[in-house]
Amino acid sequence: MPRRLISLLIATIVVASCGTTDSAATINGSDILTTDLEQTITDFVTIGEAASTNGVVDAETVRSLLTSLIRAEATNQVIAAAGEEVTDEDLASVREQLAEQGTEDLPETLRELIVQLNAAQAVLGRVKAPSPQDIAERYNSNPKSLGMLCVSHLVVDDESTAKTARAELDDKPTDAQFAEVAGKYSIEPNAKESGGALTGQSGTCISINEWQAGFDPDFVAGALAARTGIPTQPVKSSFGWHVIFIRPFTAVSESVSANITSAPGEYLLLGALADADISVASRYGRWDPLAGTVVAP
Repeated sequence: MPRRLISLLIATIVVASCGTTDSAATINGSDILTTDLEQTITDFVTIGEAASTNGVVDAETVRSLLTSLIRAEATNQVIAAAGEEVTDEDLASVREQLAEQGTEDLPETLRELIVQLNAAQAVLGRVKAPSPQDIAERYNSNPKSLGMLCVSHLVVDDESTAKTARAELDDKPTDAQFAEVAGKYSIEPNAKESGGALTGQSGTCISINEWQAGFDPDFVAGALAARTGIPTQPVKSSFGWHVIFIRPFTAVSESVSANITSAPGEYLLLGALADADISVASRYGRWDPLAGTVVAP
């Protein structure tokens, strides 16, 4: 099987229901069925992409595949919410591509998974960005739902100083007011110049997956829980004590719009996963929203 297709399959898998009510996980009330997970595991063992010892597959492999199933269902939900759907033409196009790549020796169930996967990814690419009004409303009510966070912060050595800095801020300070207090208190290098504004690979507004991969988990938890324009109470991380500020939309509107229009489906999928109600059967582990994956219990 081409390695590229295996990588895509691990990233996102779409499977059909097999009729059981035993759920490996749920996302926003939709079940990921245990039989679907077991079939995916069996297929990966069959093609040599997962090892089985006395009929048991490594728990980390199972968690990785279950994460993929959860992401697949989130993809379906984003597609549906955008008014899009996988068409017969989408499926036929993928089947034609697979036939050219010589996948006839794969288990039929696995071939169909790959077809559904690639078709769904194609449809996700057709998802259009929300309207400017919708973007502003979503940012102001639930910023992580757009798949990014636009954050300023200040960091100090102790909780007492963090509380003092927080007390100097109004309940809804302007971007400039927060920058001034950050420049006054923060021990972060260049805080006076940056005003505590954080930037990442995507600019002023950092994608959720970059937050998950590159920032302190406790800081990420505080940022994900923060409300637009309202400084948090002190948040402890491995770097010190922070006051976290989701910047007002007026300060970052261009960055937000540029990001989401560059890849609407991908950003909305990141936002859907960050905002989803996800539960995992305890025998497999638990969903960690800070990592965006199923982890050990």
